[in-house]
Amino acid sequence: MRTIALGSAMLLLMACGGSTPARTQYLLRADNPERTLRVASPARVGIARVSIAPYLHQSGIVVETETGEVRPAHHHRWAEPLEDGLLLFLRTELSTALGVEVGIDRAMRSQWEYAVRIFVEELHGTMSGRAVLVASFRIERQGANPETAAYRFVRSRALGDEGYDALVAAQRDLGRELARSMADGLRELGLAP
Repeated sequence: MRTIALGSAMLLLMACGGSTPARTQYLLRADNPERTLRVASPARVGIARVSIAPYLHQSGIVVETETGEVRPAHHHRWAEPLEDGLLLFLRTELSTALGVEVGIDRAMRSQWEYAVRIFVEELHGTMSGRAVLVASFRIERQGANPETAAYRFVRSRALGDEGYDALVAAQRDLGRELARSMADGLRELGLAP
């Protein structure tokens, strides 16, 4: 009898184990069309910091299920810490928008003419099929005439399809818009190509 019970338990565990959905991990990376950018040494513009709201400090992609209620996905996750992915993504997109390479090397920060600091307050999907990005950023012009400008970016975008792939694609699109807004702010402060 004990052998039958143990065998039944093993079969049940194997059956449950086989039905677990596959885990999908996403990289937040810019599309890299072939391009050539001017690389100055040292970079004139750098991203000094990207920080995120506490609710985003986990690997599951977040969806707002009701107003003020969010849930991270169990099987759809960022492949790396979101702050790191955002830093690399925004660097590439800002470089593309400006036409020059943007730095992220903290050791070179003292040589930047412009430093950008970004705080992502919201980055999630909604049950109504939208992606949301709310961020604030500051641009600090260094040097003889220092100046700081602060901006707030609030956008949402309808998903092109259902599912997490579509959510991540919409979040990338919103990230590109954020990078273009940062480029516009840098030009307002006097950055010339």
